[in-house]
Formats: sequence, C-alpha cells, structure tokens
Amino acid sequence: MKLSPRLALAVLPALVLAVGGCRQHAWDGECDAVVLNTSQCAVTVFVDGWEAVTVEPDRTRTVDNIGSGRHILESKDPTGRLLERRYIELRGGEDYYWHIDSCAPQ
Repeated sequence: MKLSPRLALAVLPALVLAVGGCRQHAWDGECDAVVLNTSQCAVTVFVDGWEAVTVEPDRTRTVDNIGSGRHILESKDPTGRLLERRYIELRGGEDYYWHIDSCAPQ
C-alpha cells in the first residue's frame, strides 16, 4: 500500500504533535508518583519521609522522578494526622497512581 504525498503531508504534522506531547511524560524513563485527591480536605504527601507535595481537594499533583526501587508514600491531613501509608516498588520508567478519596484514616 502506497500513501499519496498529500495524505502523508496531512498526517505527518498530527503524528508529530501527538508523539511530541506524549514523549515528555510517557517515555521519560523517570518514576513519578501521581496523586489524585477527591477527598474534602487538602492532603500532604510524603515520599520516604520527606514532604513532597500538598494536593488540594479535587486536584491532581505529580511528584517527579522519585526513582526506581522501594518507597514509602504517606498522606497526612492538614493537622498532620496520618491518613494512609503505602509501600510501593517501581521499576525504571514506571509511574504510581494514588487515588485519595477520604480524609479519614485508612
């Protein structure tokens, strides 16, 4: 099957834009933690004991490049109360998605 030059020219820019938009996140080789907070309170996320990011209600935040290997993720409410602790292990390029839907300790 042979593509006409016009069709190739029409498809090429769309393909370049699509791949260019994905490359930054999908193929970056980093391990990220993506946190979706659908609870009613702001939560602060800690990675391996270090404060990483505060996620407001109905928001999503990304902790970039936490590295491959084992990690401890914790979420705390605005008073510092532990809501949840997760033990995760990531391989190179893997991302972890964490959905927080409650302000009550788990």
